[in-house]
Amino acid sequence: MTWTHIKHILLGALIVLSLFLSVSLLTTGSQSNEQTTSSGGSTTPALVDRSSSEVFSPNQIILHEAYDSHQLASLADTQDLVEQSYQTMRFSDVQTPKTLTRSEYQQIVYEDSWVEFVFDEEIPFGLFSEGFEDIPSDYENRTFDRVLFNLNDQDRVLFYNDQEELTYEFEEVMIPEDLLAGFRDAEAIHYTEATGLELNQIIYVPDTEMSLSYENYIVERLPDRLFISQFFEDTSEVDVRSTLNGQQYTSLTTEVVINDENYTLSYLRQRTNQEELSLTERLSNSFQELAKVENWKDRSRYESYDPSTGEVIFQRYLDGMPVFSDQQLDSQVALTVDGSGMKNLRIPLRVAQTPISLDGYDEKELASGSEIAGNLEAAGIDLSTITGLKVGLTWEESEEDERVIHFEPDWYINVENDSNWYTVDQFMELQEGSLSGL
Repeated sequence: MTWTHIKHILLGALIVLSLFLSVSLLTTGSQSNEQTTSSGGSTTPALVDRSSSEVFSPNQIILHEAYDSHQLASLADTQDLVEQSYQTMRFSDVQTPKTLTRSEYQQIVYEDSWVEFVFDEEIPFGLFSEGFEDIPSDYENRTFDRVLFNLNDQDRVLFYNDQEELTYEFEEVMIPEDLLAGFRDAEAIHYTEATGLELNQIIYVPDTEMSLSYENYIVERLPDRLFISQFFEDTSEVDVRSTLNGQQYTSLTTEVVINDENYTLSYLRQRTNQEELSLTERLSNSFQELAKVENWKDRSRYESYDPSTGEVIFQRYLDGMPVFSDQQLDSQVALTVDGSGMKNLRIPLRVAQTPISLDGYDEKELASGSEIAGNLEAAGIDLSTITGLKVGLTWEESEEDERVIHFEPDWYINVENDSNWYTVDQFMELQEGSLSGL
């Protein structure tokens, strides 16, 4: 028997095991849901517990040493410390916000030692009312996208809004002793040397070349029945029709469309409640809805909010890196809520289940962030239009087996007035194409 045959047998065994575990898990969840329904409660298709401190956690953590260096922390390694921070830190008696320019902010960072939390999107203070005590009502929807924790003076914490250039401080800061010191534990946390780039906002990127592993997973397609009882109060009144690419479930007020070609579920509910929600209420309610339906086993993080439509986007992560897919259909959950509940939802039906090792998918060399920024600038791209630059994992379908997905590390970019994320190579090709078309 050849090694190729042995590999195929082992892969087949892993797939069978993964299917068995998935069926067992889904069956257990289904039984639990049925018991809940019979007792008069509502069902939920989510089999994965999810906390607000996970969903609204920072997308970057940077260790700044005074007059010395910036280091990016592994999000996977700092997961527990972030959880502790959200659970135990308390702030009270907010001071009047002060204007602080980006250059002044950078100077403060340079002159002292800090741990910095950086968020993809602005976070309202009211979202964490337990941590922020006695916040005036007019402050609840004020926002921040960075937090600086001083490592030499634990009572000094700055909440900063990079776009508005405003900083907030509190009279009383309560942080458990040695919690911040945990971020300096180089044995427990993997750090990468970083540099700060002045783009549309201040962005920290790895300053050295990186060797990152490909990830390979067996994926499972979640069954329709896991969701249908959640979305319809009385399934006996639901009209079920087959479409060209899946199934359509409709009632007088609700429509659910299952697309078996792109593995997504779309939900639409007619609601009459026109109550205007604050940003805090919208994000809090969106999280509650996400927790009911999201079955991605790794992290799902708050990515963005569109004030014109009310849509909130949550990004899937794997091993501390964001996952990107074609049209983001396999990597994002998008939903809209109003005062009476969820109006719209788009959720991927496939989830990464079991990691596997495959020959030919070992490691990939990536350029440093400084080099990427230099290449973009050399190509004539205005760096001030770049709103995001990060390393992510590209979802790639296996040609040999549709149940296997390859996750390839790559540099991703996001620019002003475009909600899409592109690999840097894709973005450069688009720029060349637009120039050649002039």
